[in-house]
Amino acid sequence: MQKILILHSPDKKVVQVAEGIKKGAETSGHRVDMMAASGSSGRDISFHVYDLVIVGSEKEGLIKGRPPQVMGETFSRCKRTVGQESMAFLKPSLFGNTRALRELMNEMEKQGMVVKDFATLKSAEEGEEFGRGKI
Repeated sequence: MQKILILHSPDKKVVQVAEGIKKGAETSGHRVDMMAASGSSGRDISFHVYDLVIVGSEKEGLIKGRPPQVMGETFSRCKRTVGQESMAFLKPSLFGNTRALRELMNEMEKQGMVVKDFATLKSAEEGEEFGRGKI
């Protein structure tokens, strides 16, 4: 049993996918906390109590995809990130998904996290399958 944090952007569709991942992980016996990215405001986030951190986001930009700015601002408040096992997911749109996911993982790796898996997930059902099968 692992203790997992799902750190997600506040986008409604991303929250639905994150809830699917939470449901899938909990059916596998893991304990899961969810937290919405809140930018530079708020308290620091410590990763030391978690075995795994899953970061989820939508894509911004029409063609040149990138994660929203709120994710980078939230990462700047995260503590004890070096060596933290992590996964990333992106709620895809029409274009630029690969670049946005790559940018998100790059931000995570700048904080010292070790990204061990990633996915583009369209629905809560896909999230639940990811939560059951990949964790």
